Order: sequence, then C-alpha cells, then structure tokens
Amino acid sequence: MNLDEMLAASGITGGAAADGKNVKSGFVTLIGRPNVGKSTLLSRVTNARPKIANYHFTTLNPNLGVVDLDDGKGFVIADIPGLIEGASEGVGLGHEFLRHIERTKVLIHLVDAASTEGRDPIADIYAINKELEAYNADIAHRPQVIAANKIDAIYTEDGEDPVAKIRAEFEPKGIKVFPISAVSGQGLSELLYCVSDMLADINEAPTVFEPEFNPDVDIVTGNEPYSVEYNEKDNEYVVEGPRIEKMLGYTNLDSERGFQFFQKFLKENGILDELEALGIQEGDTVRMYGLAFNYYKE
Repeated sequence: MNLDEMLAASGITGGAAADGKNVKSGFVTLIGRPNVGKSTLLSRVTNARPKIANYHFTTLNPNLGVVDLDDGKGFVIADIPGLIEGASEGVGLGHEFLRHIERTKVLIHLVDAASTEGRDPIADIYAINKELEAYNADIAHRPQVIAANKIDAIYTEDGEDPVAKIRAEFEPKGIKVFPISAVSGQGLSELLYCVSDMLADINEAPTVFEPEFNPDVDIVTGNEPYSVEYNEKDNEYVVEGPRIEKMLGYTNLDSERGFQFFQKFLKENGILDELEALGIQEGDTVRMYGLAFNYYKE
C-alpha cells in the first residue's frame, strides 16, 4: 500500500478528514533516523491513530495522523519508519520505506539536536538527504524544514548551541530550522503553522485515489496455485502464487473491511495452517509480493 491508498482508506481524500475538518490536499512526511522522536512527535500533534488489534498480521506501514490548527486549517502527517544509510539500495527495508515518500508535498526532517546517542545531527541530515537524492532526486528537492528535537535534553559545557550550528549550516540554503521538544511541546506551534503555510503555497492537482476492494464482489480464484515457504537466508516466510497475487490486487489492506477480508482469505485458504505447520512464531515476518507483515496469534 502506498500513502495515497492509506489516505483513501482513512477517509482523507485531499479535501476533508473523516471527521469533516478541513485538511489541505496532500500530506506531510516525517523523516529522520531511528530514535529521533518521530513517533512521539506524531502522537503529540495529531489525533491518535487506532491500532489494528486481534489480527494475525500487522503491516509495516507508516502511521498517519491529522494535524488540527486553531485557524481551522490542518494537514495529514505520516511518520515514516527510521531511515538509515543505504536505504536507497534497500538496506533496512529502505525501498519499502522510501516509496511512501514519493507523493509527499512537504518534508519535516527530524533530528536529535541533543545528540543523546552521540550522533552528529548535521551529518545525519546530509546522510538522509543523500539517500533521498539517490532514490529519487525529485523527492530530495521537495520543500523541507528541519525540526531540531530534544532541546529539553541539551546540556553543553562549552556553551556551544547545537541548534545554532544547525541553523548556520542549513538556513543559508533556504531550509528553516525549528528548535522543538516533542515531549514538552515546546516550539511545535511555530513548526506546524510554518508547514501549513508551505502547503498553502504549493499549487498541485488533487490526488485521485483508486477505489478500495469491495468484499461483496467475489474474487474468482478457483484452483489457482500458491506456495508457502520459509526463506532461511532472509529469516522470513514467503507466500506467493497467482491466487495470492490476485487477492492482493483487489484488496485495500489499510481499510478495516479490506483487512478483515485479507485475514479471512488467509484462514479459509489454509495459509495460516501452512505457516503454523512450518513453525511460524509471533513476531516473525511474512512477505507477499513486496508487502511485509508481522505474524501474531489471535
């Protein structure tokens, strides 16, 4: 599922959120290395996205939320799983994560300004932008702001301000830097209103979404084959075959109804039984034509 499909499944179609609030066309993406505070920021500034519970599989997809601002404006924001060096070459599921950024309109680049893990935030920004450039140069040139996070944890003995260093490096390049604390909320208002203004300045055609799968329309699978195997090299289970490919082509996994059908399909076709016979355990990865899932018992 790409982000367009996830937005459509969430009832957000480039005009209004499911609750009727005004949401700008397009969406904003949070990028950055693991453990820089993206999930904390998302939960702080958006409505919480419900978790899918009591299912055998959970998708390795971004989390979506809607930012509501006091002036009635708002936008959709997506938390992309942490990117690392080599993502453009597929390292760390890099291709799966990077493809979700392709339709974003504004990037919020989150960094750990306090260097709590000993990393250089400036070097991290350049490293992630390099991965974006290598994957798709167009993405790398999308409007971007830097959120210098964890300012509540900055302690400098020499008096050198790490946020000032980040600003000196990137603001001359036209990239604004906002010092924030996702934990306390400090600086978030300035960041969000700036992003809202950036979206207002972007004039693009609205995204058109494909309709989701309707379970009332039968998928004729007949006796089409499929296979369930364990890939020892990659330590994952692989489910493939014409029957699986057809089902995935017609099913929107990010809608509640589509995901319920997906679970039912796997159970009724004996795929869950075959996975369990192979020894699958909770948390193991199952791959189906480029989609990755984690397995959990009901």
